[in-house]
Amino acid sequence: MLTHISIKDFTIVDSLELDLKQGFSAVTGETGAGKSIMLDALSLATGQKADAKQVRPDAQKAEIYACFDIAYQSTVSQWLHDNDLEGDGEQLILSRIITNEGRSRGYINGRPVSLQQLKHVGQSLLDIHGQHAHQQLLHKDSPRLFLDAYGEHENLLQTVKSQYQEWQSLNKKLDALQNQSDEVNARIQLLEYQVEELDILSLEKDEIESLEKEQKRLANAEHHLLTAQQALQLCRSDEDQIDAYQAVQMALQKLDPMVESDTKLQAAHELLNQAQVALEESANELHHYIDGFEINPQRLQQVEERLNTIYELARKHKVRPEELFDLHQDLANELADITHEDASLESLQAAQEKAQEAYSQSANQLSDKRQKAAAKLAKALLSQLKELALDKAQLEFQVTPHSLHEANSYGLDDIELMISLNPGQPMQPMHKVASGGELSRISLALQILIQRGPNTLIFDEIDVGVGGATAERMGRLLKSLGEHKQVISVTHQPQVAALSHQHLLVNKLSGKKQTRTQIRELSADQRQHELARMMGGLEITDTTLAHARDMLHAAQA
Repeated sequence: MLTHISIKDFTIVDSLELDLKQGFSAVTGETGAGKSIMLDALSLATGQKADAKQVRPDAQKAEIYACFDIAYQSTVSQWLHDNDLEGDGEQLILSRIITNEGRSRGYINGRPVSLQQLKHVGQSLLDIHGQHAHQQLLHKDSPRLFLDAYGEHENLLQTVKSQYQEWQSLNKKLDALQNQSDEVNARIQLLEYQVEELDILSLEKDEIESLEKEQKRLANAEHHLLTAQQALQLCRSDEDQIDAYQAVQMALQKLDPMVESDTKLQAAHELLNQAQVALEESANELHHYIDGFEINPQRLQQVEERLNTIYELARKHKVRPEELFDLHQDLANELADITHEDASLESLQAAQEKAQEAYSQSANQLSDKRQKAAAKLAKALLSQLKELALDKAQLEFQVTPHSLHEANSYGLDDIELMISLNPGQPMQPMHKVASGGELSRISLALQILIQRGPNTLIFDEIDVGVGGATAERMGRLLKSLGEHKQVISVTHQPQVAALSHQHLLVNKLSGKKQTRTQIRELSADQRQHELARMMGGLEITDTTLAHARDMLHAAQA
């Protein structure tokens, strides 16, 4: 609820501080006193367009602050949290600064925000029903919102919304796959050719390194054999020439007689023994190598041909030969994925059709419920309007279903409130027929019936053109609505003001150099005098005072 408003240098207000209470508050004052100034200031605080002319003459800037208690408004609290705009406890402050040059800035809890953010949170906090074209009831979606709230369609609406989002998500995926089909087919053909070519090659991991080593060995086979034979002859030869083995053996023969008498030769003797054994083993290994050696020109040709094939494919794919194995795996995986996606097109189409059918069923169910709720709400609304001096009115909530091509997250229906306020007048959309006062009364009646939306409702001269018993009935409706919400109404009718829980008086004070407006809460005695003024004009008599006193007593009954 709105708890406090502060206005400085705005139009003809130099400074204003006003505390507001829960329940029904009436705002009264003489014509031209500036009763709508508070409403205009609140409109600016909630994101409406500003004008430099709204700054008080000779002032540099206008400042507007509106404080709200959001203790029971979890949606607003969550939005503030999500946007890092939380304030002090359960208090929310909206503010607007307007310079005399026409620039303006908006703030939420002291942090700069865009006007769109101000407007977003403002729509959740209060609803101003003034004589302006931007009031909530004229919004295109308002008839649908009122009808769905009255019919309590929240759960079905949520189902329709989630099913619509799922359906649209599948539509986008399906369109993307279908639009890519030509590209995908061309890519599949290329991949199939490349993978088949690499499949035929059937390259194994690390095969290139093995082949290159084998090719080098085969290409140098004769040299390797000759070298091995030479090494064998040097180690141990069957010929008469002295080899390494014989040389070591001769050294051992020289040392054998001396080892026992001179222990210092034992280490050298032992090492020569080890060398003799090592030479014997080396000779055996060389024999084994030479005996098993094969010079194979045919194998060399095969190895070189396979390496040439590998190198050629690597150049073709613009990769290094050692990267060819991984490339084969990557291309094969890509082909498998694309083939799977292509195969999933049919399953995606099936899922899209299923989602569309689910949405269609829920949307049609919602349309049926709306048709039934429309008739009930129209009947109840007409009954309320008769209490508000609109007894000649005729109206209906026109629910027009559309095709799936015009579907949205709210269903298939176009909902409009059609109304005729005078006999013989054809029913037309409400915004083409109703005046500001009539619109306010229709809105009041809807609020009484539905009691949804913002917790603060402000009505600007809702009682224009009514009086007497009708004005009293209107006041009682406002008072009744004030039991559940905060209601502020600018009124000219004493019957309405008498029924308020809080009475605010607007005064225009004129001096030699300037005119300014003030708003103050009236005490019980002051209320009696203000009601007397509203009934009898500037001259207040004992009769009007007595009538005002009786009116206040009756209002408390």
